[in-house]
Amino acid sequence: MSSLSILARCERLRERLLTDVANGLRITGFQSPAEDEKEDGLSLDLLTGLGAPHVWAVQVLDDNLVGFGIFRGDRLIVNRAASHLDERLVVVDLAGDYRVRLVQRDLLGGRWLKAADPIAPDVPLDGDEIIEVWGVVTWVVSRVAI
Repeated sequence: MSSLSILARCERLRERLLTDVANGLRITGFQSPAEDEKEDGLSLDLLTGLGAPHVWAVQVLDDNLVGFGIFRGDRLIVNRAASHLDERLVVVDLAGDYRVRLVQRDLLGGRWLKAADPIAPDVPLDGDEIIEVWGVVTWVVSRVAI
């Protein structure tokens, strides 16, 4: 059983964004001095890059990632275009299931996939078996309220 569920990408149409901005403009003569202090709202889409086609949201389905500080129900923001893997959490396809692993180098420079559970065996990333790195985890979004 897979530990992750890949959620739909957040796609926004450019026209929709422009329409929303235009509707917010209410220019009638001189600009109010208060407009200088106006702040835009916080957008998790903009902060995490969710609008980009290579950025996906993934939901954690079980407690296998507690060793990484990631819990059931958390959302992972995954960048599928990221190329730097060392010391990063990655989503990999292991035996047909998507899993989160930490990429670490050994003393000889080989890269290994380490599980959150220290009992689980490490898997060589640069070994004979081809392992697909689906993406790099860039954000963890956790719900803390009940």
